[in-house]
Amino acid sequence: MTMESVETAKVLTIRECGYDEYWLRDRIFDDPTQLGLGDLQAVTKEKRQSQGGRLDLFLKNPEDDSMFEVELQLGATDESHIIRTIEYWDNMKRKWPNRSHTAVLVAEEITNRFFNVVHLLGLAVPIIGIKANIVQIGSVKGLYFTKVVDSYEEPEEEETPQQAYDEKHWIDK
Repeated sequence: MTMESVETAKVLTIRECGYDEYWLRDRIFDDPTQLGLGDLQAVTKEKRQSQGGRLDLFLKNPEDDSMFEVELQLGATDESHIIRTIEYWDNMKRKWPNRSHTAVLVAEEITNRFFNVVHLLGLAVPIIGIKANIVQIGSVKGLYFTKVVDSYEEPEEEETPQQAYDEKHWIDK
C-alpha cells in the first residue's frame, strides 16, 4: 500500500489575492451554479433600486422562476450588508409578488450577528448565507463557496379537524 502525498490547503482572503468585490461579482455572474443553489441563471448585476442602492446580483431558477437577490461583501458580514440584503429582497418581492424570492448574502466570513438576525427573522425572510474563500493548495488557487446557513423551511401545514362552531360556543368562550 502506497501513501499518497496530501498537501495542506491555505485559505486566503480575496483582497490579499489582488481581487475585489467586482471580480467576485463577475465570477458569480458568469457561472451562478458555483454558489451551490441549483442551476441558476444570471439576470442582471448592479440593479439600481428605487429606494437607493444597487443589488449586486439578481439570479433566477429557470425551472420555477424563483428569484435570488444576492448581496456581496468582502470580509466579515456587517449590519449594513445584512440590512441591504433583506431590503433588496423585500424590494424585489414587492415588484414580483407572485414569485418565490430568497435573500442571499455572500461574504468571506459569516459572523454570529448574521446568525442572530436569521434566527430572529425565523420564517419571515428566506435567507441564505454563503462563505466565499480562495483556497490555495501548492501554487494552485481556487474560489470556493460554502453554504453556512439556509433559514428557509417549508412551513408545515397542521391538519386540524374541521369543527363547526355555533353561537353558543363563541358566547361560552
